[in-house]
Amino acid sequence: MKFKINNVFTVEENKNKDKDKEAKPNFDDDYVVKSMGAFGRWQAIVCTVISMSRLIAMWNILSILFLTPATKFICKKFKDDTEVVVENSTCYANCLEYEFDHDVFEETIISNFGLICDKAWLASLTQMILMLGLVIGVASFGWVSDRYGRRKAIILSAAIDLIFMIASAFAPTYWTFTALRFFVGVASGGIMSITAVFTLETVGPQHREVAGTLALLPDSIAEASLALFAYLATTWRVYLLEIGGLSSGILLLLLFLPETPRWLMAKGKADAVVELMTKAAKFNKRSTSNIKENVEKSLKELNLKENEAQTMNYSDLFKTKQLAMITMSSVAIWFVTGLCYYGINQYITVLGSNVFIVVAVTGVIQIPTAPLATVITKVYGRKASTICSYMMIGVSMVILIFLPNGTWVSTIFGMIGVMCSCLNFCVIYLYVIELYPTAIRNMGFSLSSSGSKLGAMVAPFLASIQPRWIASLIFAILPFIAAAICLLLPETKGRKLRDTVDE
Repeated sequence: MKFKINNVFTVEENKNKDKDKEAKPNFDDDYVVKSMGAFGRWQAIVCTVISMSRLIAMWNILSILFLTPATKFICKKFKDDTEVVVENSTCYANCLEYEFDHDVFEETIISNFGLICDKAWLASLTQMILMLGLVIGVASFGWVSDRYGRRKAIILSAAIDLIFMIASAFAPTYWTFTALRFFVGVASGGIMSITAVFTLETVGPQHREVAGTLALLPDSIAEASLALFAYLATTWRVYLLEIGGLSSGILLLLLFLPETPRWLMAKGKADAVVELMTKAAKFNKRSTSNIKENVEKSLKELNLKENEAQTMNYSDLFKTKQLAMITMSSVAIWFVTGLCYYGINQYITVLGSNVFIVVAVTGVIQIPTAPLATVITKVYGRKASTICSYMMIGVSMVILIFLPNGTWVSTIFGMIGVMCSCLNFCVIYLYVIELYPTAIRNMGFSLSSSGSKLGAMVAPFLASIQPRWIASLIFAILPFIAAAICLLLPETKGRKLRDTVDE
């Protein structure tokens, strides 16, 4: 078999193309659709529960919006009782004690740990450390998920997230808090790397657009709800405990999740696949008579046996020129996506408007982006949708450069930038996952999306850079570069999911 790879990675077989195509029924159609249904009540429940787990991760990642809000302060006591005409939020070398404003919380980590003046950079550092944990978590849990199963990996990551989240609420010092946030990041990265793959491996191919993008809907809900949690809380510690209480309920739901049928099939676990598909088919009110036959046929076609299932590793992401190009390009565009989404989110909170209103409204206006992403990816394809979403981010940020800070006009265009970034997130999740075969899909997605975590590590420092227009300029230029990189990637709309690297 001979392949030709061009700029859109088309694959042509030299011999018997039509005959082979007819002789080998597609894994998706034969296995998922005919046996248990492409989408029914069983898939709806599983997809809902797995998408809810993203609330745990996003609450933690975006909690920084209220953990380190722009906090005003004033010098309360000077050395040697010197009398000075003081200005708000001004640092003095001879100041012994600062008094903090309590507009957001009675106590934030900024006021609690004194993160102002020469220590102000530590507020951004704690978020960078969390994002570093995300990078490690995405990569490590991606491997765990591919090796030991999606279900075990998502439950483990959610449990670790909950434990360290609650522990961080009782942290006595800044460095203890930051260390605990690192492990929160590791677990949150695990959740984010698994949920999208879990969803797409549960439904049939004709529902991938809807299921994949709607699975990201909790991200917007998480941000909007954080404003309510912060408003009801008295201190940052209570704020984190509120999040922990709701997260524990979601963890209980995850315990009832099944494994994904596609992962079981890829690992050659025939008996487990038959049992799971039979339960799902019954729940969807479909016939179960041909399930065992379909599973055996699919295993035979894929040349898999339970004791011969392949063990893949990250080096397989670069096994071919095509995969290497996909992987490097995906990491690059994910870097821009993470930098813009998390950076602009933090950036608009320091533009001078009411932080509660800004965060709540920003979260709400992102909610339509998930169904919108479903429509545009289905109609215009993944590649074109990704490119257009990057360009919209860039245009909104270009306009923001010329607007004065502290006005609702600048805040509105900042919100538009966040909304476009969220749309980009929804599109790119589906797009990148479809670029990889099942055997290395979660590892490929995990490594690629690690780029967004690297971008998010830089985002807090960029969002606080002075003068403000520099941040807007960077947020404007990078999306256009990412759009250009997307031209190197293939379109995946309507393409069947591959199961092996050879395919």
